[in-house]
Amino acid sequence: MGVINLTPNSFSDGGELLTPASVEKRILSFGTIDALDVGAESTAPFNSAIGASEEWKRLDPFLPLLKSLKIPVSIDTYHVETIERIAHLWHSEQITTPLIWNDVSGKFDNAVKSFLKRHTNFYYVFCHNLAPHRDLTTKHMEYLSGADGEAFLVELTDYFLPFVQERVIFDPTLGFSKTYEQNWTILNGLKTLQEKIPAYEWLLGFSRKSFLRKKMGVGAITAENRESIDLYHQKVLNDLKGSLKGSVWVRTHRPELV
Repeated sequence: MGVINLTPNSFSDGGELLTPASVEKRILSFGTIDALDVGAESTAPFNSAIGASEEWKRLDPFLPLLKSLKIPVSIDTYHVETIERIAHLWHSEQITTPLIWNDVSGKFDNAVKSFLKRHTNFYYVFCHNLAPHRDLTTKHMEYLSGADGEAFLVELTDYFLPFVQERVIFDPTLGFSKTYEQNWTILNGLKTLQEKIPAYEWLLGFSRKSFLRKKMGVGAITAENRESIDLYHQKVLNDLKGSLKGSVWVRTHRPELV
């Protein structure tokens, strides 16, 4: 799953992808991918949240390109208004491109249940985020679990288990509501999580995350260190592959390295 950030303040892309032409060029550089994840709001905790109207302004110029794709399009948004507007567009124009709602809010609420009930050909990514309300999604690092090690894996299991159903993809959401140690607990304990949770599919995304950079002893992403960060992500992912089970999406800024 290739990642496209349509944001002027993206920590990973540096606001590079601001025209349909630049996005199309980036997609072509990915080579063969199985899905595309598109976000128009940076949820990094040092950025301010934006509303659904501003998010739509950022997405709108790119919709013709997204509608033309032959692979699933994952819309990374916690705004119900945004995903419903896109779903309506897909239905009204009979777009055949599969649609995935990648909802980083971690709120399996009535809006989600309604979405899955009404849009029976769409998919939903249920993320782990401990912020108590959708409008606090970007404040996720203010809401952390105090559990460590095996106890934290038990908490994650209890979080996901009630929502096992078709068309729901589980994402432990590395980098969200987690300490440095908890992120590595998840990566080291994925086999345990997958054994305990009979999920339909999983999504794993830690490309360019800060806990990965911390492990490397690297700070902010720069043009000079981006390649080494991406290669380290490739190494960690390759080490994990032998323990992964079933269908697992890998969300990455450099799918050609997966």
